[in-house]
Amino acid sequence: MLVPSMTLQEIKNALIADYSRELKMKLTGIYVCAQGKWMRNGRKAFTETISYVTRSKNHWRITVQMNSTGGFFITPYLIVYDHVGIKAFQFTNPLASDALLYFNTHFFKRYRERRKINIEKPEEVVKHFFKHNECLIPLHYKKEDGTHQLFCPFDNGLGLGYYLPDIGVFEFKTYVDDDLLRQEQWAGILHVYNQAIERLNSAKRNNQKNSNAQQNSSAA
Repeated sequence: MLVPSMTLQEIKNALIADYSRELKMKLTGIYVCAQGKWMRNGRKAFTETISYVTRSKNHWRITVQMNSTGGFFITPYLIVYDHVGIKAFQFTNPLASDALLYFNTHFFKRYRERRKINIEKPEEVVKHFFKHNECLIPLHYKKEDGTHQLFCPFDNGLGLGYYLPDIGVFEFKTYVDDDLLRQEQWAGILHVYNQAIERLNSAKRNNQKNSNAQQNSSAA
């Protein structure tokens, strides 16, 4: 069970242990059950949130979404409270324990405020966020002071914070509307996006070269 005195590294280790001992198998079972439910319901889209408590007493929520074409999204996240308020954790890969996403209390306050969400209960605000942001791709760039600026596109906004490379944690500090970003933040974001696009194009070119080489080898 997570306690407020734990460091982010200790929290990450504890959640990795949850994944390796129980959560991976649980998520695989949920995927199979969701497919069956989708078929029984006439292939209609549905969304549900499942509660699951591990042997270590960590209370996970698992949002399951299936669209009408069979597209499947599963979003496991953990909610905890400290003296400040509610926090949430999620791994970047829903089916594996890799980099950890950490959302603090201020982030969810700003999300509720700037999205104008009429929900009072903090847990329901967190649930709303993960229901509407099922696929998160955090990005970061190194600033002149050596810190790593985190940004992540969301539904109608952007998450900002810091990436902590030594422990592999994305720490989300706040949620902003697009028009609240400063000029230097936009410049950094555009730079990283351009780099990502170039890497994708390079990978496509390499894949095409490898495919052509295989075809020529087979023809010979």
